[in-house]
Amino acid sequence: MISRNEAISVEAKKWKTIYPAYLNIKFSAQQGRRVPKSKAVEDPKISEISEVLQFFKIPHVIEMDKAYSRDWLTKGRIKVQILQENGTPTNPEVKNKKLLLSKLGELIPRLKSRTAPQQSASQTTGGKKKKH
Repeated sequence: MISRNEAISVEAKKWKTIYPAYLNIKFSAQQGRRVPKSKAVEDPKISEISEVLQFFKIPHVIEMDKAYSRDWLTKGRIKVQILQENGTPTNPEVKNKKLLLSKLGELIPRLKSRTAPQQSASQTTGGKKKKH
């Protein structure tokens, strides 16, 4: 008997693959970046990509034991179901992988995990200094 997780992973083999390197501004196109620098993000994390995919309600599977051949030190990839079996998009806003990568590049910088630490750091440096 095949469990639900095994069934999803069997299906996921047909899904599109996204590696963080596709969105990393530190990488050149030759090194694997797939979006223009204007849409690229500094060091995207698997969890951030997953958070945006959850926002779009796009089915995905995280595979932390896999690595991109051009960036083999960074572990993790995401398998994404962009199209349903009948050929219609799982989300009408995202019709193909290129558009999905573009949306990821736009939304990852807006995540709370990216904006909150910067705000708290700026608040702590603006305080009064202690007198000795």
